[in-house]
Amino acid sequence: MPVKTIYGAAIHYEEAGRGLPVALIHGFPLDSRIFTEQAKALAQKYRVIRPDLRGFGKSQSSASFTIASLADDVHALLGEIGALPCVLGGLSMGGYIALAFARKYGKDLRGLMLIDTRCEADTAEGKAGRDKMIQSVRKGGAKAAADQMFPRMLAEQSQKSEVGQRARQIMESQSPQTIEHALAAMRDRDDCSTDIPSISVPTLIIVGQNDVITPPDLSRKLKATIPRSTLVEIPGAGHLSTMEKPAEVTAAVTKFLATIDAASLLAQLAKEKGIDGGIALSPFDSNRPNDFLMCVTETNTREQIDALIEGLKSLT
Repeated sequence: MPVKTIYGAAIHYEEAGRGLPVALIHGFPLDSRIFTEQAKALAQKYRVIRPDLRGFGKSQSSASFTIASLADDVHALLGEIGALPCVLGGLSMGGYIALAFARKYGKDLRGLMLIDTRCEADTAEGKAGRDKMIQSVRKGGAKAAADQMFPRMLAEQSQKSEVGQRARQIMESQSPQTIEHALAAMRDRDDCSTDIPSISVPTLIIVGQNDVITPPDLSRKLKATIPRSTLVEIPGAGHLSTMEKPAEVTAAVTKFLATIDAASLLAQLAKEKGIDGGIALSPFDSNRPNDFLMCVTETNTREQIDALIEGLKSLT
């Protein structure tokens, strides 16, 4: 069981595979098990790291925290194990952490994945709801949080399934004290709306079409604001899309990571050929190599990317 001491907390994490580091950050009130299916598939080609945030899952800590300090934890852990720069993904609260990470440690990102999350801070009504849940958890423990979250966390058809049972078990296994700390951290988190236009790395946005906690319209807003972003809506999924529709989420992530791999190869080849990078929206022209401007986005087909790679390889 790999554990690192990060800012005084014993942080447990799961790691599998080799290659480009891909870190997956869980939501509330959950732990790294929500990404089990994605990790199995992605580890065939990538180095997949799934931490339990402090106090959640198998990580040990009784200290309070903020969303920004959780981002610091993640950055320190990834630095400790030599997994920077990375592609960072987060679901729900994990998305808040990913955005805080991008704000402070953008140079250590190769890509960003925002899953069933939002950039806005809590409204006054939302803050009051967090406070109310804190009181419920003080009286009823983790089960009280699960009772309130579960009906909204999964699409109706998922709630009575085996997936629903596993999700509920994960929720009820969390520390009540940590749940309280997380509620306060989410209540008091910064609004990132003004920051997201400056996100410069490729960004994948995923949302369940039946998500009632962070509805698809919020993800569409992210897509409209983040320059190099792609949006994938998952039919039949609620807020916990990684567990409800694991194959569909994994397919979207796999396609996204392949694009980042291709971009890296293009950059390496261009450097070897002495070509400055930029944006390429037209076919490669071997007669005008110095005009080659390079960028791989969601608008480029795999065939276009392969043609660019072969074009660079053909230069002498």
